Amino acid sequence: MKIKKRVIILALFFAVVTAGLFYSYLTQLEEPETVAFQKTEVLVAAATIPENTLITQDLVMLKSVPLESVHGEALKSMEAAVGYLAKSDIVAGEQVLSSRVASDLTSSSLSYRIPDGMRATALSSTEVSAVAGFIAVGDRVDILVTYTDIEGSGLTTLTQFQNLEVLAKGASTSGETGAQTDTGVSSTLTLLVTPAQAEVLAYAMQSGNLHLTLRNPSDTEKVLVDKFNRSVFDSWKTR
Repeated sequence: MKIKKRVIILALFFAVVTAGLFYSYLTQLEEPETVAFQKTEVLVAAATIPENTLITQDLVMLKSVPLESVHGEALKSMEAAVGYLAKSDIVAGEQVLSSRVASDLTSSSLSYRIPDGMRATALSSTEVSAVAGFIAVGDRVDILVTYTDIEGSGLTTLTQFQNLEVLAKGASTSGETGAQTDTGVSSTLTLLVTPAQAEVLAYAMQSGNLHLTLRNPSDTEKVLVDKFNRSVFDSWKTR
């Protein structure tokens, strides 16, 4: 009888130990499954977005995906992509990555900063023609063009362009050595123009001498001014 009791006790003991080990094993199996099903929302393409396309709300959507499948560059809000251009094709269902969206327009390629229907064109400048180097990116300027001979009147100056935006500045130089400085005069200015203005500006650069005037940022009004040359010199000594 004592032997049978011992056997029963040992059997119960091993049964409890086995049950405990089996429960621990099952718990370890379930823990990874719990982690795998943790999800978060990321931005995905609702339809294929071609390169250089403006991303609108109908082209993207938020989707809940497992944490382990989230790309390190995945965007997680509509605001991070809507209103910006796609740098390359984004396939429908694909996560929208920060490296594929031109969201930082100030540091992106200049082409991404040109509005539809507009053009960027560059012109050379000197200390006199560029307001002593005080023109900065984002400023607006007028362009005066002086032609050698128009209608037999000798030199003629026209205010040919008004309120043009400066998109970029070229390298600045100061002194005879050509060393770059922050206070030097820019050798080139890139302006935002319409296609028609681009033609006129190209002609002006080939046929006349350009002089820029700097505008107050809040002053966008275009002023009607007449040309100035020898024929009106006596009546327009001052204006």
